[in-house]
Amino acid sequence: MNVQVKKIAEQSKARPTELHCSVLLRTPLKMAIVLPHTTSFPSKSSIPFPAHPPKSLRTCFNRLATPLAAHAAKSQLAKTQLKRETLSMEEALNLFDQLLQSEKSKRKPSAYPFNNLFMDICRMDYQDEKKWTIVISLFNRMTQEGRVYPDDYTYGILINCCCRIKRVDLAFGFLGRLFKDGFRANTYMLNLILRGLCVKRGVLEAIAIVFDKMPKMGCEPDVVSYNTIVSGFCKERAIEKAENLLHEMVSRGIKPNIFTYNILIDAFCQEGDLVKAETLVHEMVSRGLKPDIVTYSSLLNGFCKEGAMERAEKLMHQMIFAGIKPDLVTYSSLLSGFCKEGLMEEAESLMREMISRGFEPDIVTYSTLIDGFCKQGAILKSEELLHELVSKGLEPNIVTYSTLVAGLSKHGSTEKAENLMREMILKGLKPSIVTYNTLVGGFCKEGATEKAEKLVREMVSLGVEPDIVTYNILIDGLCKKGAMRKAEELVREMISVKVELNIVTYNTLIDGLCKEGAMEKAHSLMHEMVSRGLVPNNVTYVVLIDGFCKQGKTAKAEELLHEMISREVKPDIVIYNSLLNGYCKERAMGKAENLMHEMISKGLEPSIVTYSTLVDCFCKEGSTEAAEVLVHEMISQGIKPNVIIYNTLIDGFLKQGAIEKVKKLVYEMIYDGVMLDIVTYNTLMDGFCKKGRVDEAEELFGEILSRGYKPDVVTYSTLMVGFTMKEEWDKAKELFYKAVSDGVTPSLVMYRVLIDILRKKGETHKVEELLSEMVSKGF
Repeated sequence: MNVQVKKIAEQSKARPTELHCSVLLRTPLKMAIVLPHTTSFPSKSSIPFPAHPPKSLRTCFNRLATPLAAHAAKSQLAKTQLKRETLSMEEALNLFDQLLQSEKSKRKPSAYPFNNLFMDICRMDYQDEKKWTIVISLFNRMTQEGRVYPDDYTYGILINCCCRIKRVDLAFGFLGRLFKDGFRANTYMLNLILRGLCVKRGVLEAIAIVFDKMPKMGCEPDVVSYNTIVSGFCKERAIEKAENLLHEMVSRGIKPNIFTYNILIDAFCQEGDLVKAETLVHEMVSRGLKPDIVTYSSLLNGFCKEGAMERAEKLMHQMIFAGIKPDLVTYSSLLSGFCKEGLMEEAESLMREMISRGFEPDIVTYSTLIDGFCKQGAILKSEELLHELVSKGLEPNIVTYSTLVAGLSKHGSTEKAENLMREMILKGLKPSIVTYNTLVGGFCKEGATEKAEKLVREMVSLGVEPDIVTYNILIDGLCKKGAMRKAEELVREMISVKVELNIVTYNTLIDGLCKEGAMEKAHSLMHEMVSRGLVPNNVTYVVLIDGFCKQGKTAKAEELLHEMISREVKPDIVIYNSLLNGYCKERAMGKAENLMHEMISKGLEPSIVTYSTLVDCFCKEGSTEAAEVLVHEMISQGIKPNVIIYNTLIDGFLKQGAIEKVKKLVYEMIYDGVMLDIVTYNTLMDGFCKKGRVDEAEELFGEILSRGYKPDVVTYSTLMVGFTMKEEWDKAKELFYKAVSDGVTPSLVMYRVLIDILRKKGETHKVEELLSEMVSKGF
């Protein structure tokens, strides 16, 4: 490789440039780095190692321009203490060539100016991996072309470069060469190797160096050595080992510093062990170390992750009181925590405080806030923030757009979401599969499956392939629309493009078929799923058992229950409630009660749905006393009866004519804070009317209006029938027209009652008009 560069340089008769450097970089490192070189170097460098290298390389370059300066390069470099000027990579390579030519002419070439140049390249704001490799490659040229002998400072630079590019093996090679050349390793060099090993997760090897090899080399491990390994353990999530190492270093007389504690505190915070993190803070304070911005930021981030926002705010105040000013990281952690907990008012207030303290929110800050508001459903606020960040000259990134697209899609603004996605595509930002899936889901939720399918075709044309999630969303949308044929076609497409069907795909299809009443087909689909190696889960059985129970096929549902237990799929309360409902529909009360006991024996607590199903069943059987006992049982279990259970009991007692019992139940409802709904009023009015107590029903109608409830068609039908029972024809007739004026579509019962009244009154022409109206409305 060096021959290639030399040849290019000779042909162009010019200094090596970036082009030459690129040739070096294209050559494999094993070729670029010669370890160790066959040339033997003096056992000791005759050049004194500088304590403080000169700072001006550009000055060196200028002075080397004349032969006289070239001859005196070493002394000039040693004496120069001018202000450093930044070099470009091209200038550095130019200077290297000049140095090489200068040192070649000397009897004893020096590594000293090259060390300064290498350090300058290492400090450059240049492509990280490239600059380290360039130094190693230039070193090869220095030793091979210039026959310049490296010193221990050179080897320190090279070891650092190797570790930076994660080539610890090469670092060890240079270490071996260091020893061969008669130099001794120092703690700094070995610490570099330790860091390289820990980055590559070689912590155990690093420990061997600290406790075995370093003492043998005459290098005592220092606090940096221990901190490096502590950090390595923490990165491997072996925090206990890291903490043990803290105690080990203390026992060896090495005082932990702020960095030691910050590494451990951050690790415990990341693991959510805030108690341990706070204990370490107290320990470091007792050792005379003051928490710094890093300590506070780690703790703050830990509290925010755990949702302990009050403690996080308190810590922020403590930090400010201690004279430590919050930085952008501190504010970002706290803001993210507020957003995660849905405390958007506090989050926005914090952002305004950031601005007032001179911290300008970046795109990450705005994206975090937008995401928080989207999750709260505050889409308008999210859009306002988007306009604000654009007005400040910030460019929305893919995260900002994706967050807003997701928020708009989930909250029914799919048109806006689609427009926003078009905007991001025009700006050269490619939406991810997740963004597309969110919008596809939004369309399907609105029932716009055609738009969803079109979007999928569009994403394919843009090079984004649909995944299993895309297909599952579409299949679910089609199943909910009852488009089972199209859903099945989509499954065939999935198989053709080799997208594996998963449990979600099958469960979605099974659910769709069950809702269509195609139970046998749904059941056979479960067998197909098993044949493909997929195990039915709780959702599969819930859907099938519920479907069979709704068709009155409880025996089939029982078989499935036993099957799922044999497959070690634990039945949940939803499955038992479905089967319980099936038994109740069949009036199999004995089976229903046995199932209730079985459920309790398996450790499942009956839910309000369980009690509601049984109460309804007992009331339909006329066993209102048993239903009432059941209600008292649920109350004793800490489950408060809802309006549905009270309505069921009221209906049951009214059918038995127990009016006083019903009134007692209504008072009980009100006392327990259960609001009467329109169903309660309709049930009471129907019961009163059937018992001839129409006046009380009429009073209830007045109460409905005074409480702001809207009477429905059942309310009007019930009271009209009641009025006809009392032969109050005019009231019934007025009630019909009131219902129409209130926007209620009259029922068949209401039309029949009114027609009967009109016939009795001899208003036959109105009867004909009403009949024509009924026909036009589909009656």
